[in-house]
This record gives sequence, C-alpha cells and structure tokens, in this order.
Amino acid sequence: MKRLLLLLLTATVLFACTDGLDEERPKASLEASQTVLDAGGGAIFVRVKAQGDWSLHLLEGKEWALLGTVSGRGDRNNVVLSFPKNQEETPRRLTIELRCEKESAFLALTQAAGSPVPPVDPDEPTPPDPPTPTPPATYGTPTAAPHWLELPATSADDGLSFFSHDCTIGGKKMRNYAYYWDFDARVSHWVAYPLCGVYMGSSGRSDAWGYDPLMPASLQQDVSGGYQGTGRYDRGHQLPSADRTASYSLNATTFYGVNMTPQNNTLNTGIWATLEGKVRDWANRSDTLYVVTGCVVEGSTSYALDRSGHHVTVPTAYFKALLRYQNGSTIGHAGYIAAGFWYDHYEYSQGGKSFGKGQSMSLDELEAKLGYKFFVNLQDLVGAETVAAIKSEKPADVSWWW
Repeated sequence: MKRLLLLLLTATVLFACTDGLDEERPKASLEASQTVLDAGGGAIFVRVKAQGDWSLHLLEGKEWALLGTVSGRGDRNNVVLSFPKNQEETPRRLTIELRCEKESAFLALTQAAGSPVPPVDPDEPTPPDPPTPTPPATYGTPTAAPHWLELPATSADDGLSFFSHDCTIGGKKMRNYAYYWDFDARVSHWVAYPLCGVYMGSSGRSDAWGYDPLMPASLQQDVSGGYQGTGRYDRGHQLPSADRTASYSLNATTFYGVNMTPQNNTLNTGIWATLEGKVRDWANRSDTLYVVTGCVVEGSTSYALDRSGHHVTVPTAYFKALLRYQNGSTIGHAGYIAAGFWYDHYEYSQGGKSFGKGQSMSLDELEAKLGYKFFVNLQDLVGAETVAAIKSEKPADVSWWW
C-alpha cells in the first residue's frame, strides 16, 4: 500500500519509443519543476525537450488545470502549468501528452489532497461568507519593497500591484525586472530594469510567448497568438527582448504577457525600435543604465482582444525614463545624467524612424506629464539637491547622449 501511495504522489514520465529506424535521434521528453503539485493551487514550469514542431495536450485534469503554452518548436523550459486549489479530500491526477514527429511523451503529476471539510453542526449559526479578495490584495505587493535604483514611486492606494523577477547569470543571482500591474487594464503601467553588458549576450530571440508564473494565467494576457481581430497592434515589449539575451531562459522572461501591450505596428517597428536600439548603445557605454519603460492607460477608450478573448487596454502613450551612471564621470552630477522620452500612441508615418535630441525631455518634464516620481531611491545616495539637478537637466544640452 505504501508503495502504491508513493507512486500516486510522485510525477512519472513515460516515454513512447520511436519506430526504431532512427535510434540516434534524441527522444522527446517532458519534465516538471516539482514532483507533487501543492494542494493550495499555484503554477509550475514544465520543460519540453523535442526536435521540430510539437504540441501539448491535457489528457487528465483539463477540467481544472491550464497550460500557458500549447505548441512550439524545439526545446522549451518555461511552459507554465497553472492549477487551482484542490477542494477534494483525495489526490487528483493530471497527465500531459507531448506530440511531435514520430514520437510522443507523457508527464503524469498528482496534486496533493485538499484539507478535509469539517462536519457541520446544525446548532451552530451559519457564519457569513468571507469577502472576496481583490486581485491586488492576493498577488504581488501594493508597493515596491526593494530599494533598487531603477524603481519609480508606488502607492498602496492606486489599486496596482508590484511584482519582480530575478535571474542567474554566470552563476550569480541578479535582479531581472520589476513591473507595476493593472489587473483591470491587463497591462503593466511600467517595467523597470537595470541594463548593462552582462544582460546582453548571443542567445537571441526565444519567442517563448507565455504566462508569468507569479500570478494565475486567468488574470494575465494570453499573448500566445497575438491580438485578435486586428492587424493594427503588435505584441509590444516594454522590456525589449534584445535587452535580455545572456541566455535563453533569461530572454524567455521578456515574452510573458505582463511585459506586453497592444502597440501600433508603425510605432513598435519604427521610432520606438530606434529608441530601444539607442538605449542599448547608451547602456554599453555606461557602468549601468537604469531604465523605466511604461505606458499610459488613463483616458483610453480602446481595447484589443487577446487569444482568450480578454479585453486588453490600448495605451494612449508610451515613455522611457533613463538614469545613466558612470563611476568617475565628469559629466552630469555625481556620475549621473538622466533623460526622458514620450510618444503619443498613434499610427506613425514611415518617416517616423527618425530620431533626435528634440524628442527628449528632462525627468522633471516627464514626471509632470505622468504625475509620479522616477528613481525615488537615488536621493539616499546623492541627496535631494543633487537629485534636483539631475532631474532638471535637459538631455538635449548634454552632448554625451548624442
């Protein structure tokens, strides 16, 4: 009996043999980041090893579990499997099938049993139903806890939630990016991140469209197939894919739906892409470039539909706030200079790829347009007077940027 229970509560991977004509070819396989699913619900990563095109299918558990990605090509290590709380008093099984050319593989997992339901005493009064928590109170935090230099101001009263991702590069744990999520609009108001050469390498673009494991997939965008019913909007990255190319797994985090907005194609592939390239160039000439990329949803009356039919607010504008640090630099103040950029969201002409200093603004100007502060932790390093000088300086007057 103990052996049988052990088999039920552990993940098993079953491999189907190929036809025997190609024994040198690596077998397809599925692996999970943990063996037993938590009874309280959550999300885990599933790793796919395959050659060529493949698809995933839930054979057991499709009534309650959700795969963030159902098709792809080649190896993939960040397929998100989301699962709700187990309300039953017994474990329940989940089986995923991987189908690819000439072969298949199966991954069987078990979710632990839920808590037993206590018997009801008919003499006891029925307690009131507990209030339903709003998503911001359940996922993320109301304000930013870290003291990172790239972070803008956050507020516990604005209904947004703060999330952050770390990463490992060269065996060293580092921060990746943070974002401020709007559950109603289904977009991040901003994504903040440090940028320097260590984050950029040669892994290239993963196109690993998927869900962020930090919250349920149902609260995010389904970006697996782009936006429905329109060719106007691209899946526009806030943290660009090319800013995180030190490894495949690092790049894959930029393809989470929380990093996307419905962005007009002519802006995304035009002047916005030009600005992104300039930002990487500036980062490569700095010790660190602290970046905040964001969008404005206030006043928007437009939305796009994701693949699951969710309404995703179309921003009315996009911006970037930049803080450059170079140790020992004689430019700027205490080694820091800053720049801001703002673009209204509309269809740009083909000539919109031109870029120049006339499109820049001081951080003071950008803060006035948005109504909140950038780089709020800088004052602890250099003092209020120096911060004021950094934010008031017009980047058009600082030759280093140009």
